[in-house]
Amino acid sequence: MTTLEQAEEFRQKAITLLQQEREAIDQKLAQLGHDGTPREAKRSCSICGAADHNARRCPKNKAPENIEG
Repeated sequence: MTTLEQAEEFRQKAITLLQQEREAIDQKLAQLGHDGTPREAKRSCSICGAADHNARRCPKNKAPENIEG
């Protein structure tokens, strides 16, 4: 076996090991819920945290009654 053939064999083994490590990491991430799929951002109110409105419409964010408008 020539040096070039040995180098190619070593390279192929290294690639195989890296692919196995990548698969193991991907499996662990999928178990943790990080599978790389984009998730829809859930919007919520920045004042009270409720999901049915935003800060502009928050019932806790009422204007003072003495302001004329």
